[in-house]
Amino acid sequence: MTPVLFLCLVMAVTGLDAANVQLSQSQKDKVHQYTTQCVKESGVKPDVIAEAKKGHFADDEALKKFTLCFFQKSGIVDSTGKLNVEMALAKLPPGVNKADAGKLLEECKKKTGKDAADTAFEVFKCYSRGTKQHVLV
Repeated sequence: MTPVLFLCLVMAVTGLDAANVQLSQSQKDKVHQYTTQCVKESGVKPDVIAEAKKGHFADDEALKKFTLCFFQKSGIVDSTGKLNVEMALAKLPPGVNKADAGKLLEECKKKTGKDAADTAFEVFKCYSRGTKQHVLV
């Protein structure tokens, strides 16, 4: 299993109808780079990633650290795990309804956890559960 599997969750995007959006090659390359680095840094296990991809979010510290790492490298959260809505919106690919995405991101921004990794993970779960469109790699 390659670490890129996690992309479908990390880069989830919102819309009114269930649909899929494609990433550019440049975006795919960045996702692969960040994913590889963050898997190594966090020690997250492939089976935990596979379950998260299905929407089953384990209370796994390595998965939380992975999420924080990926989001920080992407520039969408700060060192405390706080979401930067403007940056997150700027990272979304063409074809995404940014008005709907912005509404969901504003709601998810309110999520907090016991530390930075937990906060980033709570934001991630909120957004992933609230979206109808997903990015395809």
